[in-house]
Amino acid sequence: MKKNRWKYGIAVSLLIVAVVGGFGINALAAGKKTVKAGADIVAGAGEIESIKIVKNIYHAEGEEEVPNQAETDQGTAEPGSGEETGDGKADNATEASGDGKTDEDDGSAESSEASEEEAGEEAQSGEDMEDGEEGEVLEENAEEIDAYFDDSVFVGDSIMLGFRNYAMKRQDTFLSRMGFLAAGSYSANNALWDVDDESVHPVYQGEQRQVWESISLMGSKKVFLMLGMNDLNITGVEGSCEKYEELIGKIKEKNPDAEIIIMSMTYVLKGKETGKLENDTIREFNGLLEAMAEKNGWGYVDVAEALADENGDLAEEYCSDGFAHQNPEAYDVWVSVLRKYADEHLE
Repeated sequence: MKKNRWKYGIAVSLLIVAVVGGFGINALAAGKKTVKAGADIVAGAGEIESIKIVKNIYHAEGEEEVPNQAETDQGTAEPGSGEETGDGKADNATEASGDGKTDEDDGSAESSEASEEEAGEEAQSGEDMEDGEEGEVLEENAEEIDAYFDDSVFVGDSIMLGFRNYAMKRQDTFLSRMGFLAAGSYSANNALWDVDDESVHPVYQGEQRQVWESISLMGSKKVFLMLGMNDLNITGVEGSCEKYEELIGKIKEKNPDAEIIIMSMTYVLKGKETGKLENDTIREFNGLLEAMAEKNGWGYVDVAEALADENGDLAEEYCSDGFAHQNPEAYDVWVSVLRKYADEHLE
């Protein structure tokens, strides 16, 4: 038995070595996993920081980027995510500079002083902007501008229907204050038709109604109208204006206190003209609408020129279908034009 003890001792030693070696291999593998996980976190922090930088650029550019800012806020303001503030930036800076533990104390102090100087410069820049930039002036009146669209309704055809769909996706902005009565193929001409199986009146409360009836039920105090796309080839320029004025007369008869605002008819792409639906004719039509509005004391909003290219046609970057319908970038422009109009007409 004593003779075999040395063999037993060797076997035990080999077993211990094998166990210890296994722990070493697992520890090495775990270390590799930790390094990879750390790399993923750093990459994620970089992506988050880039999103915040984009948001700050939009904010700094002024009022015209409000719709895009709202979109960005919708995308980032998820439950539990917290506000996008300077504190969030500090957290990301901490993650991205994890190697800072090896930095000397005086280096950290210099970095802190530099940050304070940059913050001071940004604050001064903000004060300078408040001293005269139009965007800041609009923002000072932001609540009044937004409130201008309380009890408003936007009436129109498929072009307006596109704006309604755009607004429905941005209900955390002033667009939520608007009502809509829009339908495909709607026109000043067929708006005067009786309601029947062939009519295309906008639906309100689950059924088609003549627009002046729906406006009355909605209690709207401001009526924005954009029609004509489906009129010009049927009743011509002057005939379309006559139908427009007749329609507004019926709206005012039913809603005498309603304020009327006509919106210009927008253009079509160059080379996509159809009969009288071409841009020179549209310009003529808009000129008559503006004169009609001025004569009757109605408002007039010119969206068409804001969407036009250097040749006076609908700019290609604003078109969604290669003809006349518009994309979200175009409706961003609508928002800017409408807010400017509201700012100019605040009481």
